Amino acid sequence: LKKDHREVSELIGKLEAMSPTHESERQELMDTIATELEVHAQIEEEIFYPELRTVNEDEVTEARHEHENIKSAIGDIQGRSPSSEEFSRKVAELKGLVMHHVQEEEGQMFADARRGLGEEKLQRLGEKLQERKQELMTSMIQRAIRGVRQAARKGARCFSTRWPCW
Repeated sequence: LKKDHREVSELIGKLEAMSPTHESERQELMDTIATELEVHAQIEEEIFYPELRTVNEDEVTEARHEHENIKSAIGDIQGRSPSSEEFSRKVAELKGLVMHHVQEEEGQMFADARRGLGEEKLQRLGEKLQERKQELMTSMIQRAIRGVRQAARKGARCFSTRWPCW
């Protein structure tokens, strides 16, 4: 989880440093950030939080609330032009939400998990988290590939029939 936190923080930093004139690159990077955060939240909610709930239910409730705020912020960004100032402002807001969540998680929550679950159980959870993340990322890639293939077939039909398909 800490590795995911560092990677997303780095990606957000790259996005903030990127010129607004690089619209397609900014959008692509934001899409990557959104995917990483979505998968990260899902594996935490499926695997880590249910175990941690036995140690500190209030922390889990707060972390889930933070995930909802992060998902909402991503939604606010995704409908905006990557070259706009509003996009940049919303990315800065997302960064603040993510950094706050990371600080809370890596601080008290991880300490409570070590104390309440033990190193051996945390090791097994880490393995499950990594395995599930890989499954989710593969599944998302496969869905994207199918979508591209469908769009290509539709484009080929439109081209061969010379009918507008939109």
